[in-house]
Amino acid sequence: MDIKISGDFGMIEIPLWLAAGILGAWIATTKGRSGCGWFLLCALLGPLGLVIAAVIPKKR
Repeated sequence: MDIKISGDFGMIEIPLWLAAGILGAWIATTKGRSGCGWFLLCALLGPLGLVIAAVIPKKR
C-alpha cells in the first residue's frame, strides 16, 4: 500500500490562514486591540481565531 503525499500542500491552506490573520487583525484593531498580536493568533488558529476575534469585547 503506497501513501502518496501531494506536492500541492500549502497552496490553499497557507493563503487561507494568512487571510484569516489579516482579517482577524482588522477586526481586533476596530475593537481597540493589538493588530500585530491578533494577526499572529489568527494566523496560527485560522478560522477559530476569527471567531475569537469576532466575539471579544471592545477595549475600554
